[in-house]
Order: sequence, then C-alpha cells, then structure tokens
Amino acid sequence: MAHLLSRRHMLAAAALAPAAPFLARAQGSATTLVENRSFIGTRSLDATGGAGGEGLRVRSNTLIRRCQFLHLGNGGVRVNVPTVNLTVEECNAYNMYRFFEDTASVPASPAVLSNFVLRRIAAHELDHGLSRIRYYSSIGLIEDVVAHGSRQCDAYCVGFQLSGEAHHITYRRAEAHGFQETGRPEGAYWNGDGFSDERGNWAIRYLSCLATNCTDGGFDLKSAGMYLEGCIARGNKRNFRLWSSGTLQGCRSEEPVSRGGIGRPAHFSFHGEVGRRFTLVNPQVRASPGNDAPVFLIETSVPLVLEIVDADIYAPSAPLFAIDGPEPQIIWSSSRARQRIRVARER
Repeated sequence: MAHLLSRRHMLAAAALAPAAPFLARAQGSATTLVENRSFIGTRSLDATGGAGGEGLRVRSNTLIRRCQFLHLGNGGVRVNVPTVNLTVEECNAYNMYRFFEDTASVPASPAVLSNFVLRRIAAHELDHGLSRIRYYSSIGLIEDVVAHGSRQCDAYCVGFQLSGEAHHITYRRAEAHGFQETGRPEGAYWNGDGFSDERGNWAIRYLSCLATNCTDGGFDLKSAGMYLEGCIARGNKRNFRLWSSGTLQGCRSEEPVSRGGIGRPAHFSFHGEVGRRFTLVNPQVRASPGNDAPVFLIETSVPLVLEIVDADIYAPSAPLFAIDGPEPQIIWSSSRARQRIRVARER
C-alpha cells in the first residue's frame, strides 16, 4: 500500500511541474487509504478554466482523509470511472477551479458514483465550485462541507452542483458562500448559485444548509420532489429559486439583494412549468425597512399550487406576492389572517 501511494502522479510542492492526477486504486474489496497528503498544482490566483491540473483520481473502496489540495484545476478529487464506496473527509482546499469533479474519461462509460460521503471539508477561493456530481450517481451524503467562492468566479459558478440523473443524495449542514459571477454585462442575467440541481434529479434533500451572497439563487433547484428542512438563504438575489415540486420545512430567507444584471430579487421565487405543488411549512422571512424584494415572486408558465403553513414573515417594505404569469392557487393553512405576516401590501 505504501508503495502504491508514494509513486507516480504525486506532484511535489517544490517541483512546480504541471499537476498530474494521483490514481488511487483499490485491490478487490479492500480499502485504499489516502491520508495526510498534500496535492499541490500550478494554478495561479488569476488563472481561468481548469488550469493547474488534477490532484488524484479515485477508484472504488477508497478513503481520503486529512489531505490538503492547493492550486489545482478541475478536480482536486476526480471520479472518472464507475466508482462505489468513496469517502473524502477532513480535507482542506485553496485556489481551485473545482474541488470534486465527476466526469468520465470515456463517454461510453459514465462515471457513476454510488455509496459516497463527503464530510468535514473546507474550501476557499473556488473559481467555479466545490462539487459536481452527475450521471446516475446515487446514495450520497455531503455534510459539514463549507465552500467559498473566489474573487473571480466564472460563468455559471455554483457551490454544490447536481445534474444528469443523480438521485437519493442528502446535503446536511453544507454551506456555500459568495459564488458571484464576474464579467457579465449589466444587461444580461447574472448567474452564480449556492446549491443547484436539475430536472433529471430526484430524491434530493437539503438539511440545515446555508447559502449566502450569491449573484443568483441561494438554492436554485429543479429536482422532482425536493425536500428542504431548516435551510437558510441570506443576501442572494433570489434566496430560494424553485422550479419543480417539493416541500420546504422551517426554511428562512433574509435580505435578498441584486448585485447586477437583469431580474428582480426575491425571497422565494417560482419558475417554469412548475405545474405541481409546493408546500412551505413555517417559512421565515426577514427584511429590513427599504428592502422591497417580494416575498413570493411567481413567474411560472402554468398555474402554481402553493400551500403556505404557519408563515412568519417580516418584510415591511415589500409586497407579499409579485406575479408574472398565470394566477396561482394559494392555500393558507391555517387561514391567512392567523399567520404572522407583516408586509407593505399583498401585491
């Protein structure tokens, strides 16, 4: 094992040669341990794209623990083949394009990842994001992971990203901060999200997660049947940007703000062909006097069914609803008059 982990693909800090992927291979069902190592690339602080190289490429039955990843490109840790049983924990990263990347080397063989855990990871100066997980990846837990965007985030940056048909993945106490697009013209829509998932995803849960200071959505979610509990979004343009169907339990929106580009800010916004039902249980909203971002911005192409249960809303300068599209069906449980709502007006 020591021979395996000390040989090729390891970039020494002093060498300053282009970073090459470190390939950790598991033997049968035994666990490959990568521990207390540093992976250092050549990425400068003003680099763009994937410059800097990869850190390591993993295989099934791998545990990566207490490692640091510095100045790397697209993948401090990369999954490039189908992989089962992967844990990455207690690691730190700085100045990277993306820390965890799931991209197949051979398109005909998708890099499906299953039974995986990312936990207790802190990353700063991320130009694009912390993780991208896709294909038919499933049965994953991402917990106590903190991602900070860089001062030069690129187009479509996002802290935590799901796509393809990834499913049955849980985020617990994950945080995304400051994913702000740079370089967009003022007349364009500015992207930059804390958390995102797509229409092909399902059974995604967000538990006690936090997203702050992004130029678009704190949580920009399209997965079917999404579930959020105890999540907080603060200082994003649209704190909760929702596209499909699901339930939000005890989630809190604070001080949405636009940093540029077109599109108005909002606490909770609904978009596209929602068509089904969202239930918000005990939604909590806080906005200072003068912040006129609507509490519920509804821009769907088909009527939205929105159930609001036990709301606690304080936005004294804002409308409760702003509607651009078909009239939604609003269900108050209990009645609107019995819920704690202080706004400037209904619309």
